Amino acid sequence: MDITFVTGNEKKVAELNRILGAQFAHKKIDVPEIQSLDLEEVVIAKAKAAYAVLGTPVLVEDTALTFTALGKLPGTFIKFFAEELEYAGLCDLLAGKKDRSAVVRACIALYDGEAMKTFMGECDGTIAYLPHQGEGFGFDCIFIPEGYSKTWSEMDNEVKDQMSHRSRALQKLALYLEGDV
Repeated sequence: MDITFVTGNEKKVAELNRILGAQFAHKKIDVPEIQSLDLEEVVIAKAKAAYAVLGTPVLVEDTALTFTALGKLPGTFIKFFAEELEYAGLCDLLAGKKDRSAVVRACIALYDGEAMKTFMGECDGTIAYLPHQGEGFGFDCIFIPEGYSKTWSEMDNEVKDQMSHRSRALQKLALYLEGDV
């Protein structure tokens, strides 16, 4: 099955291809993104919209980062929070809070116009007090995975790929594509 990964984020494309050991075709297309704190609902809507534009099987992904002290926020709105507050501002949201724990989730949808399959991956961790520069992208500079003392942006891709939310979702996708699920 020829699958097109729909994203404008070249770093997500590189990560997907690196983790799956394949070269997926990808396209940047503008699709409406519904506003919901339900990550799976957002991804399913994006997959349907992308399929409607391309007419071929699509793979879409979205992420939610929730700060335990803030309930379900920023959640699926993390991109908008980061654009408005920047990463130092996101860290500041937890100033004075005892609980800096967070959960990051990735949801991947595969849609061929008939069957919709979703694959969820998550990783527990904490939010740094300040952003840490390095490799990575997005909120990698503020997320410290459980059991580690460094943010994802300070880690080698090889280490991050072993435990990230996206790699866990992609592993489930790979099993599905291989027919093991």
